[in-house]
Amino acid sequence: MPGTLRYIQNAEIIQSKIGEEVVMLDMESGFYFGLNSVASVIWAMMKDGITFEDLCNQLMEQFDVEKSLCETDTQELIDQLLEKKIIRVVE
Repeated sequence: MPGTLRYIQNAEIIQSKIGEEVVMLDMESGFYFGLNSVASVIWAMMKDGITFEDLCNQLMEQFDVEKSLCETDTQELIDQLLEKKIIRVVE
């Protein structure tokens, strides 16, 4: 069931915080990825695993953003992070 899926950081990704942004390196592929300040907050929320619904609820509390925009932008980021294997899905 999609509501029970949780997104979690890939522990093999090397990360470093620079100011409010996070930069990451996948040693296996050599892929380098940078996250802006909002995406860095999302990344941090995924440290121990979080559902999409909980993620959006926390983002709407923290930032002044409408639910539909929050869900769309968050899903787009999740899709990119999954594609690059920076995060993974757990049940």
